[in-house]
Amino acid sequence: MKIIAALDGSQHSSATLNFILSYDWPAGTWIKLVHVLPCERGMMKYVMHAFGKENECDTESVAHVLSGIAEETARTLQNVSISSEVLTGDPVEAILSFADTFHPDLIVTGCRKKTAVDVLLLGSVSQKLLEKVICPIAIVRGSSLPAAPGAGTNVLVPVDDSEHSAAAVEWLQWQEWMKNSHIALLSVTEPLHRSVMEGVKAASDHLLTYHADKMLIESLLEKWGGYLQQGGNAHQITRGTVDGAAKETILKGAHNWPANLIIMGAHGREGIAKMVLGSVSQHVSTHADCTVLIVKGMESKHYEADRQKILDSMILDDLAAEKRRPTHNSGLSDNWAGSSGHVPPSGMF
Repeated sequence: MKIIAALDGSQHSSATLNFILSYDWPAGTWIKLVHVLPCERGMMKYVMHAFGKENECDTESVAHVLSGIAEETARTLQNVSISSEVLTGDPVEAILSFADTFHPDLIVTGCRKKTAVDVLLLGSVSQKLLEKVICPIAIVRGSSLPAAPGAGTNVLVPVDDSEHSAAAVEWLQWQEWMKNSHIALLSVTEPLHRSVMEGVKAASDHLLTYHADKMLIESLLEKWGGYLQQGGNAHQITRGTVDGAAKETILKGAHNWPANLIIMGAHGREGIAKMVLGSVSQHVSTHADCTVLIVKGMESKHYEADRQKILDSMILDDLAAEKRRPTHNSGLSDNWAGSSGHVPPSGMF
C-alpha cells in the first residue's frame, strides 16, 4: 500500500500525522510525507515559522525538518517505510503531479471547517484535491481519531443504489488497516411524500416505486454486508435504512454515534432511495465532525450482476405473490408489505 500524507506545518498537519499513527498499516506500506513549499519568499518564512524555524526559509531546511518528522514517525510504526518529499509551487498542482508518479493508494490531508467567506475567498486545498484526485482521499479532522492503533473505529458508510457505493464497499472489504472496526452501512431514503392532488393510481404507483426502491437498497445492503464479512476486517457490521435528507442525515448520524470515520463513494444517481453522492460527499467532507474518506478511481466488480439478480428475484417474488392474492384484494402484494428491518446502530438517530 502506498500513501501520500500532505503536511503544511499547521495544527492540521498534526491531525494528519495522528491519523497515520492511529492505524495498523499492512506490512510493506510506503508512506510519503509531502510538503509543498510556496515559491514566494514571504510565504516560505511563514512555512518555516509553522515548522518552528524562524530564520531559515530555504528548501534544504524544510527538507531537514520534514525528514526528522518522517524518522520519528517511522520509529512508532512497525514494518512500514516512511520517507519525505519537499515540492514547490501550487499545493494542489504539486501534489497531483507527484501523485502521477508515486501512484498512491490513498492520499491523506488535513482540513479545518471554513466559513462561507473563507471558501469564497480562499478556497480549500483539500476540497480541490477531492475534486481532482483519481484515488481514495482522506480529509482528516483530529478530534475523531481512535484512541490507539488497533483500538477499533466506528466507520459510517453512507451508500445508495449506485456503482460508486458498491465500489467503495468493495474497496473497504480489503483494507487490512480497518481491523476491529464497527462498520455501519447506511442508506438514506427521501421520505415518501403524498400529495392530496394525486389521483389514486398515481399515488399507488408512487408508493409501489418507493417500496421497490426500498427493497432493492435493503437487498444491496445485505449483499454488501456479506462482502465486508468475507473481508474479515470488521468486528461488527450493521446495516440501516432511514428516511431523510441525505446531507443532514449523514452528518447527524455521524455526530450522534459518534463516527471516527466516514467512508463514501464520490458520485451517485438521482431517484427515490438514491443519494446524489457527488454533491453529498463534498458537503459531508466539508461539514463533518470526523475524518471523511472519499473512495475515487475504483470500479465495482459485482454491482451490475448483483443488482440484476436482486431485481430478477423481486420480479419472481411479485409474480408469486400475485398468484396467491385473492382477486378482490386491491392492496399491495405481500412482498411489498415488510422490510428486512435494517436499523442503524443505537444512538445514531
